[in-house]
Amino acid sequence: MTYTKVPPHSIEAEMAVLGAMLIEKEVISTVTEIIQPKHFYSEIHRRIYEAITDLYNRNQPVDIVTLSDELKKNNKLEELGGQKYLSDLMEKVSTAAHTQAYAQLVKEKALLRELIRVSTTVIEKSFENVDEVENILDYAQEQIIDVAQTNTDHGFYSAHDLAHEVLERLEKAHGEHNNVTGVPTGFHKFDDMTAGLQKSDLVILAARPSQGKTAMALNMAYHAAVDDTNKPQIPVAVFSLEMDKHAIFQRMLCSAAGADLGKIRKGYFAREVWSDLTRFSGKIAGAPLWIDDTPGLNILDIRSRTRKLQSLLKNQNKTLGLIIIDYIQLIRGTGRLESRQQEVSEISRLLKDLARSLHVPVLALSQLNRRSEDKGREGNRPQLSDLRESGSLEQDADVVALIHRPEYYNREDPTLKNQASLIIAKQRNGPVGDVPLYFRPELTRFENPQMPGTEIVAEEEAIL
Repeated sequence: MTYTKVPPHSIEAEMAVLGAMLIEKEVISTVTEIIQPKHFYSEIHRRIYEAITDLYNRNQPVDIVTLSDELKKNNKLEELGGQKYLSDLMEKVSTAAHTQAYAQLVKEKALLRELIRVSTTVIEKSFENVDEVENILDYAQEQIIDVAQTNTDHGFYSAHDLAHEVLERLEKAHGEHNNVTGVPTGFHKFDDMTAGLQKSDLVILAARPSQGKTAMALNMAYHAAVDDTNKPQIPVAVFSLEMDKHAIFQRMLCSAAGADLGKIRKGYFAREVWSDLTRFSGKIAGAPLWIDDTPGLNILDIRSRTRKLQSLLKNQNKTLGLIIIDYIQLIRGTGRLESRQQEVSEISRLLKDLARSLHVPVLALSQLNRRSEDKGREGNRPQLSDLRESGSLEQDADVVALIHRPEYYNREDPTLKNQASLIIAKQRNGPVGDVPLYFRPELTRFENPQMPGTEIVAEEEAIL
């Protein structure tokens, strides 16, 4: 498919950039941080740019004389316009003051051309109709996101700039005297050990089936998005690949209201419980909480939908605070890799990239393999090595927390009733250790140990 329109470009901006690089060598480092040879529309300009940066990288003087000599040695001077064209470049600018703006314009035009290329390929694939629609959509999303990420790459930061930013953060933390600098989970010891779920972190919450992964994740979501006790509400996005949206909401509602989920589902509950359900339903309904229960999403779908939500929130002057994914093993691969282990490795890497690019913590749930249930293991205590399908989860994660409920494996021991712990098996920037908890299975709720068995009589008592 061909188009007769001339692709976006600015020959004048390209000439101005090259001219400024010849006038003032100091701007070359600024320009090279913004644009690459591929960003030039003119092949002549691309080759001149490569010659200039080659001289610069060899610590040679960069001016019209040295550039002409370099091009002559390689028999390129005349085919690139000769000495006169180099002079024309220098005459385009009288000062290097606006070089950064010119370079940015060159890059913007290049990005528009790249978008046209990607879009054209998508159109061609659609017309050919030889591939699955989902594969074409995946390709389109991935390619456009790659173009967008190219535009946000920032390269190096100077130590001077970093020192200022870090000291500002430390000063703010000192002034607030707040143990939790990230998203609070409501589990006191966990928040003390981690300072909350930190921006840009990938947090893996793992357990064997029926141990309470979803319950704990929803407890954390409730505490972040709904509970406004002594803190602002934090926007949360939940991707539920296992349960539908109504089941997720019902679980969260019963947990918040202190209502027995099993009885509620069957319709057996006292009339006074209805008022609690109505009250907490209103609170959840008014919270910045979004649930996507689309089954069979792949990692590119998740990335695309999260970015759309982030954009929507930005228009409302809000910022997404937490992303929860339930769970990793249900995320489809992109179909480009041979084994499931390779797919999980790709998913793990892209989840970490998502956390970093959006500057938001990603809480991803994961299954553990059966080794944690081996009879020879004391207390069936899970370990970091039990993460299922890929060691990359362990490598990419900033925090790995494992749920352990000893009662599940030894129901005859009354001392283990409702006992649970959240094992911080890995923490990149903090200590590891156990967080003792109390599990109420009928409420699908984990609680801090100082309030075992108590009913919710005030909202601030809820660890949700």
